[in-house]
Amino acid sequence: MITRMGRIEWHFTGGTDPARGPGPGVVGRPAATARFGLPIPGRWGAFVRNCNALWVASAFAAALAFLTSCAPKETKVLVQSSEALGAVLAEETARVAGAKTRIAIISPANWGGTSIAEEAFTAALKKQGVSTFTVKSADLGDPMRRGPVGLKFADFLEALQEAAGAGAVVSFAGAPLLQPGDAARLSPGHPPVLVVATATLGKVRGIWANPEQLGRLLDARIIQLAIIDGSPESAAQSPGKTDAIHQLFAQHYLILRSPN
Repeated sequence: MITRMGRIEWHFTGGTDPARGPGPGVVGRPAATARFGLPIPGRWGAFVRNCNALWVASAFAAALAFLTSCAPKETKVLVQSSEALGAVLAEETARVAGAKTRIAIISPANWGGTSIAEEAFTAALKKQGVSTFTVKSADLGDPMRRGPVGLKFADFLEALQEAAGAGAVVSFAGAPLLQPGDAARLSPGHPPVLVVATATLGKVRGIWANPEQLGRLLDARIIQLAIIDGSPESAAQSPGKTDAIHQLFAQHYLILRSPN
């Protein structure tokens, strides 16, 4: 179930992680859903939608307040952990890309400049002789307003089509928001997709995703890998590479993989 390489890696084989409860609703999803993705009818659905909208707005407001009020020590940790994220993500990307040396990136278009994580990622790949290009700058919406927040399926589909022939597609804009029937529109031969679904990317906010949502995407092999926020407690259980970068990564992040 779990393999270790400096971090815990959850392998989803049944659509959900049995050790977890349903968790909060998918960030940015416009319809209220039950655990297995079925609509919640009537006024309860409206109630849940309103609660989710308030939760998303509050979460992003808190993240923004945190980023703008970090003490120097906290800022240093934030920067270093984001650099570790970029470095480890580059390793994983190079592995799935194989002999191909061009990597496509989906970046947020409206949430600030290029993140520390993305800069570290491209720098690490460059050292390996691998180039990157931005295939899509995606409008992720406004978390302070009602409406979908996240990577829209139309933008995701366009990125995959434009990235044909690339070694991989890496999304710093979170996981795609799919509706029923969307998966059938994807080409089975699209490049491997790796997703960063963390609350921050350094000094730029990220797009958090419910691990249950990511599990469904991983099981369907729509994405091959996702990085989510972890904790020091999970790092203590993770014996893998012991260099400073991998230890720092393990303190802050987890890797989820699709089944082989």
